[in-house]
Amino acid sequence: MEIKFNIKGVIYGVILALFIILGFIFIPKMFLDTSEPVDFTVVQRTSIPDKILDIMDKYEGEERALAVKLEDKIYVVVTRGEKDYGINIDKIVMDEIDGKSIMSVNITYKNKANAYPFVVAETNLSLLPDKIQLNSTIEEK
Repeated sequence: MEIKFNIKGVIYGVILALFIILGFIFIPKMFLDTSEPVDFTVVQRTSIPDKILDIMDKYEGEERALAVKLEDKIYVVVTRGEKDYGINIDKIVMDEIDGKSIMSVNITYKNKANAYPFVVAETNLSLLPDKIQLNSTIEEK
């Protein structure tokens, strides 16, 4: 009794099985959120380190988020630029994309009279991120 194999069918079957297995591995990673929340506490005006206050003159006119490492602590500084709003940090999230750490800082601008032009938050991070994104919204009254 002679058994004949259809080589093309076997090759197509192996390729199809590989696509199915790889699909179960990689497709969920594309849709799952892998970001990790960062614990932080907003630093009171009187407790902001002097080194941060010294560099703020350079950045107060810009709307941005900065990360500063002082004495083994990582601080996140958010400036409002020329806007006349108060700043509220909603959440800070760390994500890793293509081997680089990316910090996303979500803030809300609130209508406040005599608001400070920046906010400083102390985080639980041990390393500075490679990139920082600032995501802002304006609170509607």
